[in-house]
Amino acid sequence: YEKLISGKYMGELVRLVLIKLVNEGLLFNGEASEPLKTRGGFETRFVSQVESDSGDRKQIYNILSTLGVLPSELDCDMVRLVCESVSTRSAHMCAAGLAAVINVICERRSQEALKITVGVDGSVYKLHPCFQDRFHKIVRELTPHCDITFIQSEEGSGRGAALISAVACKMAACMMTQ
Repeated sequence: YEKLISGKYMGELVRLVLIKLVNEGLLFNGEASEPLKTRGGFETRFVSQVESDSGDRKQIYNILSTLGVLPSELDCDMVRLVCESVSTRSAHMCAAGLAAVINVICERRSQEALKITVGVDGSVYKLHPCFQDRFHKIVRELTPHCDITFIQSEEGSGRGAALISAVACKMAACMMTQ
């Protein structure tokens, strides 16, 4: 699941789609550069940068040029579409996972409406120009009876692990005294 949605793999997913389009003769006149053929050659930060392009395609052109490709305007538009598709898919899959958990919580509490706060962390969530909005929108669509507040957490994994350990220790202590 993580390989489908995380920043660690997003650039590689885009690269694989781009290579498929090149091989089908639909992109870069059917010719890929060595950096583009190389695993990890299209970094996730490029996905964010492509989607941050102001519409003049300069940023997209510069990124592709550093990868050894001289793109046409149509190539730039196609690369942007691929980046948007992969990052949107990631946001939707991540949202679906969270929405499923929230809906189970709502069902188990037998509540028609649930007010919940969700801590979110991760480089894509923090740095991608559109991920947060796409993610929030889909979570809310999939949990129509919930009032969800999203809080961006800092150093989430370390603090989360510490919190879980503290709760587990307290629960264990409570069980021993009973």
